[in-house]
Amino acid sequence: MLHEFDHRVLGEKYDLFSFFAEGPGLPVWHEYGLRIKHALIDYWRELHRENGYQEIQSPILLDKELWQRSGHCDYFEENMFFSSVDKRDYAVKPMNCPGAILRYKQKKRSHAELPMRLSEMGHVHRNENSGSLHGLMRARSFVQDDAHIFCRSEQLVPEIKSVLRLIEQIMAQCGLREYHFELSLRGGGKEFLGEDEEWVKAEQCLEQALAEMGLSALKNPGEAKFYGPSLDLHFQDAHGRSWQLSSIQLDFNLPARFALRYFDEQGAEQVPFMLHRAIFGSLERFIGILLEHYGKELPYWLHPVSCKVLSVSSDANAYALAIVEDLRVRGINAEADIGNDPLKEKIRRAHLSMARSLVVVGLKEVGERGVVLREGAQNRPISLERFLSEVTNR
Repeated sequence: MLHEFDHRVLGEKYDLFSFFAEGPGLPVWHEYGLRIKHALIDYWRELHRENGYQEIQSPILLDKELWQRSGHCDYFEENMFFSSVDKRDYAVKPMNCPGAILRYKQKKRSHAELPMRLSEMGHVHRNENSGSLHGLMRARSFVQDDAHIFCRSEQLVPEIKSVLRLIEQIMAQCGLREYHFELSLRGGGKEFLGEDEEWVKAEQCLEQALAEMGLSALKNPGEAKFYGPSLDLHFQDAHGRSWQLSSIQLDFNLPARFALRYFDEQGAEQVPFMLHRAIFGSLERFIGILLEHYGKELPYWLHPVSCKVLSVSSDANAYALAIVEDLRVRGINAEADIGNDPLKEKIRRAHLSMARSLVVVGLKEVGERGVVLREGAQNRPISLERFLSEVTNR
């Protein structure tokens, strides 16, 4: 039986997304769900632009040989989708790394171009076992907020610290503070790519960055990715459950496999290091976690209907619509209910909807340029100017 805070229940109740038998594990987003998704993307995009990232978009289909060269087919093929066109085999991308590599390899690179930070909201597909599918938490189609950073050896620790600062900033913006880091290392008898000295350096860089940031991490031997160690953020939600979100992975294998190079100050060719990192992780999964953590009380800036404006009578309809327009200009999702139903019915309907806060306006409010905020069962009269200021700064 599904709990009331299960994101699948909330998704159906508040008209956010759907799943259909015609596409198992492939979510269909509705208007309200897309408002949440786009708010996250818009914030992410602005922040990355400010932090020196170049955004790219790589194709969903790429030649299978690319995935064989990267090693993904060796370690991940059972989770990949394939297609064939003109007797040429293609893979539907399960990850975004090769697209960033192709962009880097487009021309010769100088040391002056490094660090090169390529970000991507990449749409990926993974052939998850049908029995493991779980709404947005485990889907076959999702968007990853990836970035791949190509840098020199001496730039590794500063770049890792820069990513950690971004992670902390984004988690704070989303109101997520109960988290810790875990460091996944080589070991446990599993197969890993690369030489011993490369693994030692990679693991030391992650540990040094943590130490310089004053952060600690639990160590998990044997849990590293096949191409390098990773540093992952684990968040504890309002129900005490732990979720892995952000990840930083240090990779010294793919640059060598794809013969990536840059020219140093002396004109000699060098192999760059590569950092894989995601902050939301899967955007779909992140939204599912937010829903289960907050329910319908998402942070104001993320909410699909931050404010519902209800008119008492037709005389206040124009005023209600003007308030909605004011809110939308300020980047706040707002809607009006100016129908002919009694106010009591409008309030009932609004409470059953995804609306975050309710505002009531009648002839009195029109004359006084005010509104009445409904907070629970309480009414709070307030001037329109103060109301707009309050909601803008939430």
